[in-house]
Amino acid sequence: MPASQANAASRETKYIKGESRQVGKGEVFTWIRVDKKTGIPTQLGISVTPKAMQGLPEDDGQAQAGSLKLKLIDGSPFHNFEYELMFPEEADRTAFSHMGFNWNPEGHGPLPGVFYEPHFDVHFYMATPEYRHSITNDSLVDDLHVQNIEPPRPFLPEAYKRAPNTSEPRMGTHYADMTSEQLKPGKFDNIFLFGGHDGNVLFWEPMLTRDYLLSKPNFHEKIQQPQAFPVSGYYPLSYSVKHNKKTGNIDISLDELTLRASSYPNNVYGVDPCIDSRMADIIFKYRDAKPEGLLIPDKCKSLLPVIEKGLS
Repeated sequence: MPASQANAASRETKYIKGESRQVGKGEVFTWIRVDKKTGIPTQLGISVTPKAMQGLPEDDGQAQAGSLKLKLIDGSPFHNFEYELMFPEEADRTAFSHMGFNWNPEGHGPLPGVFYEPHFDVHFYMATPEYRHSITNDSLVDDLHVQNIEPPRPFLPEAYKRAPNTSEPRMGTHYADMTSEQLKPGKFDNIFLFGGHDGNVLFWEPMLTRDYLLSKPNFHEKIQQPQAFPVSGYYPLSYSVKHNKKTGNIDISLDELTLRASSYPNNVYGVDPCIDSRMADIIFKYRDAKPEGLLIPDKCKSLLPVIEKGLS
């Protein structure tokens, strides 16, 4: 986004800081930008302070206060460190409930020479923390069965496929664009992933190397879009990883948040949910103006007059 547009957007939006955690010698915190007049979310993200890149736990070290050390089950001997943070309450219209910021000091599998770089998993989680905490992957037979239940294909971008041996405790299974240059040895520094568990989509995720963040990036890119969405809410069309010259922070954000209606693709019942509880709040509590790009399942088109009346 050009500087002039960014400044204009800043004048029209309100910045709200969320929860913070000590990471390394610095901190990571969540935030959201909303329209000053309507409260409609426009951008959801986290900021990583410069000192958070220093003093990070080593693989054989202890977890910092407020974080967890988790053994990877990708066949490697390594660990990751999870920092869980809640988004501000003003994010309740988005599809995302909380952040899972994971530090991988030695990287992880499954591909040789690809992800074995010190890096961060930036999980924007859709599921509740309680559900995510229940993903243990500690029972081989049961968890293999659950891991192999994939979400309906329309919930994932067309090019994204399940990456074998990537199901992890408190995360789920990862999906990647298998045509990405980032999957070639020595190329990984910034890749966008999706994640699921037991047939549900759980997260959207930028995965970024420490070296990449230290390079003071100025990155913005469109996100490949799914054809359908499991729950209603505001979803991103793009994401950014940018060094903030004023603060020195690295801001990692989901951008161009756009309202999507939930649907139940390929179901055998011949019906769609049309309006879930979040969409009901968006329409009747918040009275958001219906965006031009709102995707409403065909079977729900008859509800458009009701929605328009509720917004009037």
